[in-house]
Amino acid sequence: MREARRYLEKTTVMAKQVQRENQSAHQTKWAAQFAVASELCKRGYEVALTRGNYPVVDLMILSPAGVPFLIDVIGQSKKNFWPVRRKRARGKLFYVLAFVPNVGQNRFFILSREVIEREIRRASGLDGEPISLPNVGWDSVKKHEDAWKILPE
Repeated sequence: MREARRYLEKTTVMAKQVQRENQSAHQTKWAAQFAVASELCKRGYEVALTRGNYPVVDLMILSPAGVPFLIDVIGQSKKNFWPVRRKRARGKLFYVLAFVPNVGQNRFFILSREVIEREIRRASGLDGEPISLPNVGWDSVKKHEDAWKILPE
């Protein structure tokens, strides 16, 4: 009986931990999207959040000069590789990898779709062969930090 109680307590603790991790991933995704939208608004862009209703992108943007483009935001709160889903080219697509830690400054890495594709191939080492979890590493995106200038003006 005592072992059953310990097992139940242990599984309850594990279930709560998994729930916290899932909530954290959901919260990180939203924090990243709002952080990127805020940065773009400060730079004079008009931003529309898709709120998950548009499966390909997170933000629809209109530049200060009136050029429309799309942004896929990938957020994380801890340093890890960046999981990136490959997307078909639909208009001008950019990626913003947003590091939104629980404590400290947000960091933004801005890349075009072409650069993301190249980094995925480089990370996989397979030169275009499909991989189960396309991703890019921190070292390969560092040079794109705060590269807001690549976005249409």
